[in-house]
Amino acid sequence: MPKIIENVRGRLIDEARSQINENGYDNVTIRSIAKGCELGLGTFYNYFKSKEMLIASFLLEDWKARIEEINSASESNADPMSIVKAIHFELSDFIASNISIFTSPNAIKSFNSVASEYHKILRGQIARPICHACTVAGYDNAEFLSQFVAESILTWTVAKKSFDELAPVLNKLFIK
Repeated sequence: MPKIIENVRGRLIDEARSQINENGYDNVTIRSIAKGCELGLGTFYNYFKSKEMLIASFLLEDWKARIEEINSASESNADPMSIVKAIHFELSDFIASNISIFTSPNAIKSFNSVASEYHKILRGQIARPICHACTVAGYDNAEFLSQFVAESILTWTVAKKSFDELAPVLNKLFIK
């Protein structure tokens, strides 16, 4: 009788996340993940096409949780600067918690082909709560302003600029 294994997908994601945090992206393989879950390679491939698809899955899960936090912050506060500060915090924390992926040349090379497509989606997700706050606050051209600020916050947060470094410039953008 075949062995029934509960939550295989979740176990694979948890194991990959754990191994990447301990050993770095470059030292984790499909084989090591499957072995850590006491599963065969075939079982891994029933759930994910590749190591990159597995990693993209858990990054997406993590990012969805961050977006929920950002949206929650924007619902409780209509001040654009407060929302941008929350976005900066969530984005910085997301990067820090996945630093071995974001600093691995091999990971960057693997994900580079889809990066521009996902960048547009990410910018849109970040711009939405900013746009809402700008619209409520009565800014002219809230759509452009929110896209501009979203792109800026993405660029400079990834470049490890602190919110305190960005705030003076952002404050100038939010002057009516």
